[in-house]
Amino acid sequence: MSTQQLAFADATEEGPFYSSKQPYIAPSESDIAGYSQPPAGFDIEHTQLVARHGSRGLSSYKYDALLMLMAQTAQKENGFVSPEVGEAFMKNLESITAANVANGYGMLTGQGATQHRGIGERTYKRNSALFERAIAEGDAIRFESSGEARATESGESFLTGFEAASHNSVTPIVESLEAHPETLYFHKLENPDGSVKQEGTPAYEVASRYEAFIGEQTSDGGVIAGAMDYIELLPQSQESARRVLSQIFTPEFIDSIGDDAHTWFNTADGSKDGDKNCAPNADESTDADACGSAKKKITSAVDAAMDLYNLYIIGADMQEENTGEHAFDFEQYFANYQDDAKWFSYLLDAEDFYEKGPGVTGTDGSYAPAQPLLDDFFAQIDERTAGGSHVATFRFAHAETIAPFSALLRLPGSTQQAPAVSQPVSIDDVFNYATNEWRGSTVMPMAANVQWDTACQAGTDPATGRSWTPIVRMLVNEVETPFNSSCTAVAEGSSWYKVSELRHCLLGQAQTESPLLTKSSPVGPSGKPEVDPAQTTGDEEGRGQGVVLERPSRLAATGSDSGLVIAGLAAILMGTVLVTHRR
Repeated sequence: MSTQQLAFADATEEGPFYSSKQPYIAPSESDIAGYSQPPAGFDIEHTQLVARHGSRGLSSYKYDALLMLMAQTAQKENGFVSPEVGEAFMKNLESITAANVANGYGMLTGQGATQHRGIGERTYKRNSALFERAIAEGDAIRFESSGEARATESGESFLTGFEAASHNSVTPIVESLEAHPETLYFHKLENPDGSVKQEGTPAYEVASRYEAFIGEQTSDGGVIAGAMDYIELLPQSQESARRVLSQIFTPEFIDSIGDDAHTWFNTADGSKDGDKNCAPNADESTDADACGSAKKKITSAVDAAMDLYNLYIIGADMQEENTGEHAFDFEQYFANYQDDAKWFSYLLDAEDFYEKGPGVTGTDGSYAPAQPLLDDFFAQIDERTAGGSHVATFRFAHAETIAPFSALLRLPGSTQQAPAVSQPVSIDDVFNYATNEWRGSTVMPMAANVQWDTACQAGTDPATGRSWTPIVRMLVNEVETPFNSSCTAVAEGSSWYKVSELRHCLLGQAQTESPLLTKSSPVGPSGKPEVDPAQTTGDEEGRGQGVVLERPSRLAATGSDSGLVIAGLAAILMGTVLVTHRR
């Protein structure tokens, strides 16, 4: 069996293969129609979201820059298979560069804005009753971003759709978008605005540990370094690179890639110590990413082919920019080479899997940095159920946020780690498609998102003698999705989970009450939840208590029927403390 067959055994995926550059796929009508209602007596009182930014252009002048340097050398050395092919290739490079200069390197594309407008519109419609009540009550909605421009643009696009769905009635209760790199850009010490996380803070410690982890694991002797070296040196990597490049360059030129005269750094002349390389007609003062990093280079045919693949997949996110004078076509180089595109997708996925996905057995270093974000999800619920006025928190971030968060939650496709082998000798020693279902295209496509809706019920749970525990359901990319198999829903077949159960299965906190709300079905003959007699009351210290959510009419207090007010016991009555330890 060939290396490729080993890596893709039993895989049924069909192209195109865009890895993490997969454009967002909106939920179908049946997905939306399938949203379950909370059990009788419960009303949704809070919702929250974390989303990756939408489709963008190239993050910086990098792949296009390096391939242009290589193409210029090929042109001088008659290294193209024909002058016409060379001319067409260089025109494509010039056009995609010009399109990114016009749009702004790393900025949201037209598709990206459309994606988030749609998510915002559907988010409002899904919980319109909550937001209408919030408008009447004068409650508030939080908007947060990592601070990176494309994340902020995504939040603004989401808000456009969200407000439009409300006919702008929600606008007065929407707070200004704020940067929260401590929960949304936790993977780097340097924040998007150039500031550095303050030493001694939890955010500093999280970023420091992660950067140290990556540095160690990608250095000689590290598991990630060993795995990626093994994968990239597999015969299939070389064969795929040669097949794709052979459409453009002569065999002799491909053979020469990597020698001293055919290694290119991202500098003005391609030399290691050359001047800064900036995209033609770019203004560095307004687009710093239009000037590339000299650390990037082409030293092998695989490097060159991967750069070409990266231009192919970003094209899927630039459909509105790929027009007129900026029209380009990199699909042609993979149209008849989808097996090779799939291999390159695997190469990209492998690196992402190891560095920001489930990673390797014996360590949570690749996804532990997402813990502050998960803690914040619970903190937002605590604040609301304690009587807080914020009915929603919408967050906009990056693949580096979504991938580890998905692994921390053990979402579908993010449940399996790879062997911790620093010197692999077979495909079974590394992440591969045959034995692991993790895919960048499904875990962290453009605009990927995770949403939690929290529902509450006023009054006392007769099974515990305490107030009802809030319940939560999750949407992944706007599709209702159960929590991982270690979490028990309130009833068989339900997508709703007690907050106390989620603290248990996601945070490792002690379980103090039955996760079940009903015996077998969401409602009994009275229309109220049927309590399972097996429910425990928890210990006598009050840990795990639910929160009272009384919603009396304001009429008695104000003399006007202006809606319902949410009041609750302080969050401390939950008897639980958010912890950074994960079971």
